[in-house]
Amino acid sequence: MCRLAAYLGQPIPLAEALYRPSHSLQKQAYAPRELVDGYVNVDGTGVAWWDGTDPQPLRYVTSDAPWQDANLRALSERITSKTFLAAVRSATPGIGMGTLKVAPFTEGPLAAAHNGSMENFRGALGQELVASLSPEAYATMQTLSDSVVLFATVVDHYSGDLVQAVTDTFSHVDATIRRHESWAALNLVVADEHEIVAVRHSIDRPQNSLYVAERPTGTWIASEPLDEGPGWATVPEDHLVHVTTENTTIRPLGPS
Repeated sequence: MCRLAAYLGQPIPLAEALYRPSHSLQKQAYAPRELVDGYVNVDGTGVAWWDGTDPQPLRYVTSDAPWQDANLRALSERITSKTFLAAVRSATPGIGMGTLKVAPFTEGPLAAAHNGSMENFRGALGQELVASLSPEAYATMQTLSDSVVLFATVVDHYSGDLVQAVTDTFSHVDATIRRHESWAALNLVVADEHEIVAVRHSIDRPQNSLYVAERPTGTWIASEPLDEGPGWATVPEDHLVHVTTENTTIRPLGPS
């Protein structure tokens, strides 16, 4: 059910999430420790980062596992960024394969990755979530999946305040899922160049793991600790994490 990692701080190579650590996303692709559903995450690899020249992120995605891509390892050692988001994918049955389904997804200044799934997304629940989007947000979707619709809902609510957009999204999506009496796993990380917002949440489902760590170079958010070093703290269930260059705050998910 996917693994992800996000970073904000001093510029470091993308490989610090994808390949270098002892429990990097490459390792989590074939040997995850805390996966709730599934066994491996080998259905795609992606990374979004900001190069400091443009508020819109760059994006590299492949339908390969990290060790299969001919270019990503070398690129990730040479590309540095102060903000990036990376993920490895475990495809949900019925959602489909291919690079368009691989997180992170980007739109305007935002990038996002979802760790989870929704029951009945290919039914009435998904139909209602898609129908609730504005025409502008609907037009941003290049493919149909629960992750893409969740991100499009954030885009729909975003007007400069990322925490508020994510909070409003979860209020709307949570209410819709409960009205359909469905279950959902909804861990989500959304970032722009200057901040990261992450949520650990589910509805009638065991919650996927999520951790935060403060390091000398910056702050990490990850599905599982990337290394054996100290400082990895579990994000409580049903909580929101907000990371900026100044501080990191964790609070219950709900109205801000």
